[in-house]
Amino acid sequence: MDNSRDPSTSSLAYRRMVPTWDRVETLLAGTEAMRAAGTRFLPQYEHERQAAYDARLQGAVLFNAAEQTLDSWVGRPFSDPVTTSEDMPEELTSILDDVDLEGNDVTTFCRDWFREGLAKAVAHVLVDMPVVDREGRTAADDLRDDVRPYWSFIKPECLIAASVTMVDSREVLTHARIREQEVERDGFSERVVCKIRELNLLVDPESGEFRVFVTVWRQVKGNKWEVESGPAKMDIDQIPLVTFYANRKDFMTGKPPVSDLVDLNIAHWQSSSDQRNILTVARFPILAGSGIREEESKVEIGPRKMLWASDPAAKFYYVEHSGASIASGRQDILDLEEKMASYGADFLRKRPGNVTATARALDAAEATSPLQDSATRFQDAMNQALAITAKWMGVEEYGSLIVSTDFGPEEITQSDLSELGAARRGRDLSREAYLAELKRRGALMDDFDPEENEKQLAAEEMSFGGGPTDGKDIDEQAEE
Repeated sequence: MDNSRDPSTSSLAYRRMVPTWDRVETLLAGTEAMRAAGTRFLPQYEHERQAAYDARLQGAVLFNAAEQTLDSWVGRPFSDPVTTSEDMPEELTSILDDVDLEGNDVTTFCRDWFREGLAKAVAHVLVDMPVVDREGRTAADDLRDDVRPYWSFIKPECLIAASVTMVDSREVLTHARIREQEVERDGFSERVVCKIRELNLLVDPESGEFRVFVTVWRQVKGNKWEVESGPAKMDIDQIPLVTFYANRKDFMTGKPPVSDLVDLNIAHWQSSSDQRNILTVARFPILAGSGIREEESKVEIGPRKMLWASDPAAKFYYVEHSGASIASGRQDILDLEEKMASYGADFLRKRPGNVTATARALDAAEATSPLQDSATRFQDAMNQALAITAKWMGVEEYGSLIVSTDFGPEEITQSDLSELGAARRGRDLSREAYLAELKRRGALMDDFDPEENEKQLAAEEMSFGGGPTDGKDIDEQAEE
């Protein structure tokens, strides 16, 4: 088949990413998806009977550390709702409560977008606009009919191809193909129809300006496609697609932050299956005998049953597993779980570079963790989508969306506490900064109130001496 005429032909970048996306998607889907994957993630032993393999596969249960860790990562920047800058106009803030026209507000929508990017390195949003006949329509008509831009989430597996052109050292998207599925009724039954939406940035022959032209392809038989509609002109001068790169390697490619953790989790799945299998074998001792004739070996085991043999020297005994391999398998599982936990924590740990431990504590605000880097890049992607939304609406000043990037590691260590304490005692940190850092790192309660704390300290100071503290902190007085 001539792929140059086949709209479903995927790009090289897409084909490079598919194996990674498939591995991540399957594991995050849970136990049933891993079982359905069969030998892809749980190899069948040489000479292992199919019935035995099927039993081993169905007995395997996934400990989904990757999903738990991913949800923990996503929860940190989205522990607070997405906020808007003060200069955002009402036209834009009014649509954020239902940003996708499906009832999801901007925080809920962006949380899912961010999660997909962390899982698969890239994730996309198409800022679309309903197609209406503009003749005779007013702004009031659009408001009544909710005709306004909306965000449509595009999974990375659905953007099968994209192309860019460099303009003034900047990537300009000139072509994109998005695979879609629609369910159509056929009497009382339903059928899934595959479609591809093709977007091209071209010069409009009428105006001489750049405009986006959309063609919708429909799969008819086998891999044959026909044009269902288009090309139709969109009244915008850029393809309204925004890509969030959690960890970019090249255009439309990257390494998912969760990828290595997924590999560890698959190894855990395999080791856990082996452990369950060996426990099944080890739990059942084997009755053996020596000096037993063949006709005497067919015996019944159970209460009120008797074992006998004609040879007085014959004996019956149980052969049991030593248990050494069980302990080794258990240790392997524990080691994998420790590595998975460490991987999740490392993604939250700040990396200020090659500095001393004390300097690391003092410069914490300047260092960033990989998760904070991803959150910062995501904030840029959000605001690109906001800019396109404003362009659709003809709004020039549109403000910005803000997601939290000020969060500390998963848990504060004793070393962190010691370093911060030393910095405070050495007067390198103010008390306000010291308490703020402890709260940010989770060492203080979320509802900790610095002003109330100062009042309580003042009361304690009075109880120590009934007067001023000569510039000393109450904790220093207590030490004295």
